[in-house]
Amino acid sequence: MKEEIGKGMMGDEVVKAKGKEKVGEIGIKVERSRVKGVMVGLMVMVMMVGMIDGKFRERVFRCFCKFWGYGKWDIGDKKADTKKSEIGKYFSDIEKTMISVKSKLSTVVAENGDYPKVKEVVEQFVTGMLDKIAKGAKEASQGSIGTGSELIGSATKNSDAVVPQAELINSLVKGIKTIVGVVLKDGEGNPEATKTGENENKEIGKLFGKESDATDSVSSAASASIGGISGIDILQAIAKSDMTSNQSKIETAKSASDIAAAAKEDTKTLNEAKKDAIIVAGIALRAMAKDGKFAAKNDDKALFAINGAAASAANKTLSALIMAIRNSVDSGLKKINEIVATVKQEDKSSEATASVQ
Repeated sequence: MKEEIGKGMMGDEVVKAKGKEKVGEIGIKVERSRVKGVMVGLMVMVMMVGMIDGKFRERVFRCFCKFWGYGKWDIGDKKADTKKSEIGKYFSDIEKTMISVKSKLSTVVAENGDYPKVKEVVEQFVTGMLDKIAKGAKEASQGSIGTGSELIGSATKNSDAVVPQAELINSLVKGIKTIVGVVLKDGEGNPEATKTGENENKEIGKLFGKESDATDSVSSAASASIGGISGIDILQAIAKSDMTSNQSKIETAKSASDIAAAAKEDTKTLNEAKKDAIIVAGIALRAMAKDGKFAAKNDDKALFAINGAAASAANKTLSALIMAIRNSVDSGLKKINEIVATVKQEDKSSEATASVQ
């Protein structure tokens, strides 16, 4: 059987055999139907900018293909063995892609200097979106640098929670907040979305404490909260967070950042932050941040459930983020296309008038 082996965005091996794809065991799963949908979207974007410059089609296609093709994380995978350093690379790749697209658009503007309207809309797109996405991604990457072997699901049996440095949480919050500010509209997502009961939500705080408190019921409550909200809800909860410090406490934490950076305290519950979106955002931030760990008792079942919940929260967050970026870039390119079409139509009208005269 003939197989082709390539590299995904984050270094995972992608094996294609008889039309199917298998992704290496790092917590990312790219299904054929989803890749096909992404590629269709890419072709639409390529066609839109093709009117500006024929060669630009190929340039943009290659740039976006490298990023979007393997940029969709699958929440259904729920594996916990993705390295935190790979999340840092995930954000770094977003930054590099935005810079690359900016460079290619600048070349197009230079080659079409006779169209000031095109230049204006491209510059607005670059400074108003691409630059901000790149800036946010660069900042966020600093929060999840990680060591070579540190995983998202890094809880170990019979271990207490470990608190990451507050500045790492703040880098993730600041970076994601910057991106969300340009890729999500007002009213998209609910930072206080909740579907589960307050008593269950309160118990989730024990994941941030001592090992004996992290029971099956606590991990089940966390999974229920994650399943009840959308990735956009989580992003908005992160974006609404302020900068935090390691003096925050689980009992009084009200924001995602305070939850993620809360000091380890035994048998403490979430008495203030009783919304699923806020709690899950806190779990996602702790899972992605360098050195961040959750408590786990001396039991395999509980351990797998806790690490699975951590990976699920992170995957749901990043999947929503990448799709929001893609949709926003798509919208920006459509606007450029509309301006180009208008300019070209005006040129044709002017030429027709001149020939009549």
